[in-house]
Amino acid sequence: MPNQVDYHGNFNAEIFEDLFSTLCKALYEKYGPVNIHMDGASYHKRRVENIPTSNTKKQEIIDWLNAHNIVFSDELRRPELLELVQMNKEKVTFACVKIAKQYEHEVSFTPPYHCELQPIEGIWSVVKGEVAHSGPHPNLLSVRNTLLNAFKKKITSQVIIGFWRRALKNAKEYLEFDDNAQLMDEDFDEYDNSDEDCVI
Repeated sequence: MPNQVDYHGNFNAEIFEDLFSTLCKALYEKYGPVNIHMDGASYHKRRVENIPTSNTKKQEIIDWLNAHNIVFSDELRRPELLELVQMNKEKVTFACVKIAKQYEHEVSFTPPYHCELQPIEGIWSVVKGEVAHSGPHPNLLSVRNTLLNAFKKKITSQVIIGFWRRALKNAKEYLEFDDNAQLMDEDFDEYDNSDEDCVI
């Protein structure tokens, strides 16, 4: 049964990639190649092939290393082979990056713990604030209806653009403050669910 509380339980890589492919096509047709920034949600970062894990048999790890032309000694034990896998897993791209490249787009991921770089977080804060200020709710249906009404009445294109500009301003400030600051490329695949609960 789908999780009624956390939408991430109802959303997976297959659904995301289908929607993302449609979005990439529409963006390309209207704007040409664009830069796409997204957070590191697990469904955004599905690899196009499986990466060996600690549960993978030694021979399968060896086969994976050989398939990716990674040189190693025959004397290495399984933990050492897995370390080589971890050092070289960026050779396997994310599905969304592959989809974007079909339309000449470039994908970057915002670093973990930086929800101020995600415009959607500001939108959620407005909507959740409306629910909080509307008083006690007798049931979940009332909360749901308040959420939907908040989206319809409070989230205009001007609000969305405002949060987008604020995220862009924050990103520029990071870049000005630290020459080494950057959006993460596809090589960085750590993800922390705390980004999903961040309020700005």
